[in-house]
Amino acid sequence: MMSTLFPRQSTRRSPWAQALVCALLLGAQPLQAQTGAAAAAQASAAQTSKDPRTGLVTLRFHDVALRDVFDLLSRQEKANILLGKGVDGQVSINLYNVTVDQAVRSVAEAAGFAVEQHHGSYLIVDRKEVGQESANGATVVRSYKVQYSNPKQVADILGKHLSRYGKVTPLVERNLLLVEDTPEFQARVAQLLDEIDQEPRQILIEARILEITLDQSETFGVDWSQVFGAGNKSSGGTQGLASPASAGLFFNIVNRNLDLYLSALSSKGRVQTLSTPRLLALENQQASAVIGDRVGYKVTTTINQVTSETIQFLDTGVILQVTPSVDQRGRIMMQIHPEVSSATMNGGIPSKKSTEVTTRLLCEDGQSIFIGGLIKRTSGVRRSGVPVLGDVPMLGRLFSSQEDTFATTETVVVITPRIVSGAAQTQLAVPAEALKPVASPLGQGSLRLDMAEPTF
Repeated sequence: MMSTLFPRQSTRRSPWAQALVCALLLGAQPLQAQTGAAAAAQASAAQTSKDPRTGLVTLRFHDVALRDVFDLLSRQEKANILLGKGVDGQVSINLYNVTVDQAVRSVAEAAGFAVEQHHGSYLIVDRKEVGQESANGATVVRSYKVQYSNPKQVADILGKHLSRYGKVTPLVERNLLLVEDTPEFQARVAQLLDEIDQEPRQILIEARILEITLDQSETFGVDWSQVFGAGNKSSGGTQGLASPASAGLFFNIVNRNLDLYLSALSSKGRVQTLSTPRLLALENQQASAVIGDRVGYKVTTTINQVTSETIQFLDTGVILQVTPSVDQRGRIMMQIHPEVSSATMNGGIPSKKSTEVTTRLLCEDGQSIFIGGLIKRTSGVRRSGVPVLGDVPMLGRLFSSQEDTFATTETVVVITPRIVSGAAQTQLAVPAEALKPVASPLGQGSLRLDMAEPTF
C-alpha cells in the first residue's frame, strides 16, 4: 500500500516579516496618543460656561478663529451678531463672569475691531468704518463753546487726548469745537476744556512816570540806595545798580522814604510828572499807553520796476507797554517797557532819541515797584539881551549874549499792579476822568504819592 506524503509547511516567519510586524505595532500607539492630545488641546482651547443664577458667562479661548468665537456666542446666548467685511483673525481671551454685551465688545476690541448696535443686533466692523452704518455706534458727536481761548489751538491740544475713534473739528468763526468720540472720552474732553478755557484775570496797572532834574553832584544819577536804605521795610528788590560811582538801572519796592524824597525834590521844582497812565489789562495780553506825537514819513518801495509810496508813522513821547500775568499764588509777573522819546526829521528821514528800558519782574498784588536810573543828557543855547536892541541885525550882538546850557535828567517809573475780580470792580476800575489829560500837581509845590489809594 502506497501512500503519498506531502511535506508540512513551516509556520515560522522570516526575520524581515517579524521586523515589519513589530514596526506596525509600535507605530499604532503614538498615532493614538497624538489623536487624543489634539482632541484635548482643541477642547481646552475653547471653553465656555454660564452661571444659571446670574446669567453671567465665562469664556476661555486660546488662538481661536474670531468667526468661531462669535458663532459660539451667538448660538449659546441666542444673540444676533453680524460680522462686517474683513472681520477675521485669531483671538485669545479669558473672561470671567461678564454679561453677553461685555463679552461681545471685549472679544471685538481684543481682535482690533469695533462694535455697533443696529436694530438690536451687534455689528462688528473695522474701526475706520465706525459711525458709517448706524448713528447708534460707539461714538457720539458733541459741540463745545470756546469762550476765552483760540479755538484752533484748543483743538490741537484736545486732539492729542482723544481715543483711536476720536476726531475734533474747530469752527474758528463761531468759537465752536465739534468732537466725535466715545462717551468716556467725551467726559475727558469736557474736563480738559474746563481747565484750559478759563476766564482770564484782569489787572489794573497804575503807573507814574516822573522826570527828575539832576544837579552837578548827581552826574551819575540819584543814589537811590541811600533813599531806600534807611528804614527800608521792603521784602525784596535790587539795590546798588545806580551808585555815585557808576550809572545804571535801579529796581526796588516802594516805601515811605521815596514819598518823602520826591516831595522834597518837588518843592525845589526838580520833579516833573510826565504821565500817570492807568490801564486795565487782561492776563497775558499787552496793554499800552502812548502820550505824544506820531511823526509821519514816506517809504518808497520798488518791485519789478513798479514804485509805490506809503506813509508810516513813528510813535514818540511817553510810552508805556505792560504785559501782566498771574501765577497760582496770586503774584503778578509783568513785562514792562517804559519809554520817553522824541523825533526829528532830516531830509525826510526820521531820527529818534529815546530813554527806555525793558524788564520783567514779579511782585505781590498791590505792591508798588520803582524803576530808576534812566539818565538823559540834553544841550541847548540860552540867549539873553536888551529888548528890541538885541534883535537888531548885526548890532544885536552888542546888546545880547548867548550861553550854552546842559541839563541832565533821570526818568523814574513807579508801577502798582492790582488784580481786579468781579464785574462791579471792573466798572469802577477806570473812571471817566482817568481818560482825560491830568494836570501836574507840581503847580501847588508838592507831589503826593499815595500807593494805597492813588489820587490824580
